[in-house]
Amino acid sequence: MTARGFYTLLFAALMLVTALSVGSSGAFVLGVAALCALGISLLCALLAALTCRVDQQADFDQVQRGTPLSYTLSVRMHTLLPVAPISLLMHLPSGRQSEFLLATRFFGETVSQNDFPCPHVGVRNVGISQIAISDCFALFRFRLRVRAPMLRVTILPKPAPAEKPEFSPGEGEHSITQRALSDHTTPVDTRPWQDGDELKRVHWKLSMRRQSLMVHTYETPQRPDALLLLDCACPDCAPAHVPFVIDALTEECAGTAQALLTDGHPVHMPLCGRTAREVSGQEENALPAMLEALALEPFDAPSDFARVLLLASRRMRRTGATLAFTAHLTPKIADALIALSRMGPRTALTLITDAEPTDEQEKLLHLLRSSGVKARHMRCL
Repeated sequence: MTARGFYTLLFAALMLVTALSVGSSGAFVLGVAALCALGISLLCALLAALTCRVDQQADFDQVQRGTPLSYTLSVRMHTLLPVAPISLLMHLPSGRQSEFLLATRFFGETVSQNDFPCPHVGVRNVGISQIAISDCFALFRFRLRVRAPMLRVTILPKPAPAEKPEFSPGEGEHSITQRALSDHTTPVDTRPWQDGDELKRVHWKLSMRRQSLMVHTYETPQRPDALLLLDCACPDCAPAHVPFVIDALTEECAGTAQALLTDGHPVHMPLCGRTAREVSGQEENALPAMLEALALEPFDAPSDFARVLLLASRRMRRTGATLAFTAHLTPKIADALIALSRMGPRTALTLITDAEPTDEQEKLLHLLRSSGVKARHMRCL
């Protein structure tokens, strides 16, 4: 019973007491009319609550960020008398809750179709969780929980345009790293001596013949794999800006993965959140699984991205490019990235924040660039 219903009941009681006290027929009629209104309202609201059935569905359980979600709500009710528009508690793809009114028919089905925007990456529960039914006089109000579970919608990141990453030097180029990785059992060619070459690589017979030092060149293993490292810790910014930073992180990572898979490079994307998992692939058909993994990541891991980078050093044998995406940049993270770059692969860092980088971050970015790491900053707001 609402406050209006309580006052109506009080009014009916007062009128009946007055009629019995002074013998007023007018007060008696008013009291009986108020009681009749209460009875009819209760019957109407109770019948509507008992016969109300709700069905909700969406066209897809996965949508890309920025694409509207088509949602259909159908309400079936059987009542003899009219009721007020029912109040629905709606959970939106944006994560907000909104209450709106829906006018329903006495008999039959009422269908409502809506397109809801999907502004942020993640997994959202979409749909109606609670219904409030009231009679047309607003004397009684019943709140009902919807028995059917809400729809689980995955909002996928939209891959951002990305340049093709650089890989470590291929066969035929010479560097300290390649000399360390060369297969000394398979000589493939000779070349003139260079500073830093080992004496055991000298081709002595050819050197005597040409009167100049010549050295063997060996087959260098190709390192085509790309390693994408995403910082799964919650961004350190204002709570209202966190979804925007996560959108930028996932979409930059997705865009890089798409560029690599288009060129046929093997891509490994370990996600070291509270639940560690890895998604890998070499063909373009592996991209949907990577997008889904990015959308399912809750970004609630402890802030220890430097440890993730150090653990990745075990995989540098076949890694030609290491690309890191983070919303944090500390001296430990910078040292770990420099250490990875010295193991051979081309290393790149994308720092994404909601504001301009601090003085410390500017110095660390400059240090990374001077150490051979391709570092860039991106502001998402």
